Amino acid sequence: MEKDKKFSYIRLAPKHYKLYLHGNEYDIRVIGSGQKQGDVKPLYLEIDGRLEEVMIEIREYEEVVEEVAIPFATSELTKAKTKVKAERDGDVTCPIPGKVVDILVKVGDRVKIGQPVLIIEAMKMDNEIHAPKDGIVREIYVEKNDTVMPDEALIFID
Repeated sequence: MEKDKKFSYIRLAPKHYKLYLHGNEYDIRVIGSGQKQGDVKPLYLEIDGRLEEVMIEIREYEEVVEEVAIPFATSELTKAKTKVKAERDGDVTCPIPGKVVDILVKVGDRVKIGQPVLIIEAMKMDNEIHAPKDGIVREIYVEKNDTVMPDEALIFID
């Protein structure tokens, strides 16, 4: 058995707080942050249900990377999914970024031009993605819940 390997990970930062100040209690949720300008950065907070923008000046930095030993023989590393660039005539793409809600075909299926092959959720709406040509589904590059981009091949039809 191989020796333990060390892996680095980034610790998550808290985003929901209960703040006590001068006898008052505040429910605070970090919504996001804006573009840093020098050492000043806007932070968007929801304070007791009301959205507020606060400016924070960063005065000191601290590294938050930690190492943990994981037995190499028993750990299964997840492989990053490779996105396929749409370059071929039969590549199915979506016009805007979205999330795969449903895959309506499987490898080996015969499809006709214009036939729905995927459902993509974009801008809170479900959108049918259609076959660009008649043919046979040769490859499906996505799974349900994958986030997809317009230049990405989702399915290949030959």
